[in-house]
Amino acid sequence: MDKVSLRHVWKIYPNAKNVAPAVQDFNLDIRDGEFMVLVGASGCGKTTTLRMIAGLESITKGEILIDGKVVNDLSPRRRNIAMVFQNYALYPNLTLLENMAFGLRLRKMEKYKINDIVSERAKKLEIDHLMDRLPKDVSGGQRQRVALGRAIVRDPSVFLMDEPLSNLDAKMRVQMRTEITRIHRELGATTVYVTHDQTEAMTMGNRIVVMKAGLIQQVGTPEEIFNEPANRYVAGFIGTPPMNFIGGRLIRTDKGFAFSNAFMLMLIPEEKLTPTLVKYADHDLIGAIRPDYMTAKAVNGKGKNMENGFYGTLELSELVGADRYLHVRYNQQNRSEAPVVIRASIHDRYDEGTRLLVQADMNMLLFFDINSGKRIL
Repeated sequence: MDKVSLRHVWKIYPNAKNVAPAVQDFNLDIRDGEFMVLVGASGCGKTTTLRMIAGLESITKGEILIDGKVVNDLSPRRRNIAMVFQNYALYPNLTLLENMAFGLRLRKMEKYKINDIVSERAKKLEIDHLMDRLPKDVSGGQRQRVALGRAIVRDPSVFLMDEPLSNLDAKMRVQMRTEITRIHRELGATTVYVTHDQTEAMTMGNRIVVMKAGLIQQVGTPEEIFNEPANRYVAGFIGTPPMNFIGGRLIRTDKGFAFSNAFMLMLIPEEKLTPTLVKYADHDLIGAIRPDYMTAKAVNGKGKNMENGFYGTLELSELVGADRYLHVRYNQQNRSEAPVVIRASIHDRYDEGTRLLVQADMNMLLFFDINSGKRIL
């Protein structure tokens, strides 16, 4: 059974003249127990969508269902949801214990039951030794655990989380990311999580919704989003470093098809290409490949471009942990084209200006329509 369903949901702000709707024709079914992540750049409509599920924003058009019941006209309190906010939203004059117990006290639950529930959840979150402190007396990570605990103790139908880790430092973000994932697995609770951080989306979500300008671009598992992006936006947004995009033309040769730019990459014979891609013969399109599927090695002299590779000049070498990102300029005549980026080993040390042979795994080359941006299957 679907726990949360959004059917043709729109959000149009009445005073926003000549501005596109914040959310447009949003359709999504979130399964019971699923961890669903809404991800996209700032202003894409993900937080607005979350707030409409919570009842904190009205819906212009469409329906939202929780447990099969339309909740458009229900107040947030009657929707049986719990929300974790970006700024924690703790009461500064209440102890951590009182903050976690606040929702249960509103339900007029007996005190001994409240204490038992809060104590159990606090132990799981490893904050049971802090319960008598005020929010100002604990760290940001500990305050976030209290905010999570306050949501968990209520045993809601759905958890909603609005960028809960954005105020934490990098190390604490990784720790809390793991913590939230662990809690979700233990509780099996349906969770809708909003973030602009694609690493959070890829590591935490069972499925991901990629949004842009109020529209869903793609819904899928992390693997589907990464390996089978629906369009150029998704391909460029997901992945670090981003996917390389190279404009070119699909041409016929005596050996089959080739992708031609300042170089030529041989593809496969026509009978092995999809009919859709064959229709793009002698047309411009966008070729794309992830930095993970390219290699580079230093060479002497100019060299002649190969069937599955090309020569370029190293413009920048970035050391990133155990990886090195090599930025290689392949077209000296057209400086408007961005260099390709290759994920290399930390041991691949080259001076800037070094001549490199770049080779690509042609099985991992994707193509996108130059006008619509949709992937050509």
